[in-house]
Amino acid sequence: MYNQLFSRWIPLLCLLLVVVAGVSLGQKNSHLVHKNNALVLQNDSILSVNLQLSKELSKLQSTLDSVRMNSASASRLRLPD
Repeated sequence: MYNQLFSRWIPLLCLLLVVVAGVSLGQKNSHLVHKNNALVLQNDSILSVNLQLSKELSKLQSTLDSVRMNSASASRLRLPD
């Protein structure tokens, strides 16, 4: 009698545990996918800002180089007193 109940309920309990574990892992996976998507959006935003700052820095460097060249040219063109 005990052996018969044991052989019936153990597989059902194992199946129930597998179902509960599957549901739990599905929920955790959904949560992690949501967090990953948020991090990807944040990363894209940071990369976009970084690219914009890089462009602005390049423009400023170009402007600075041209000012230096104009300054050097102007100092060479000055006539001695």
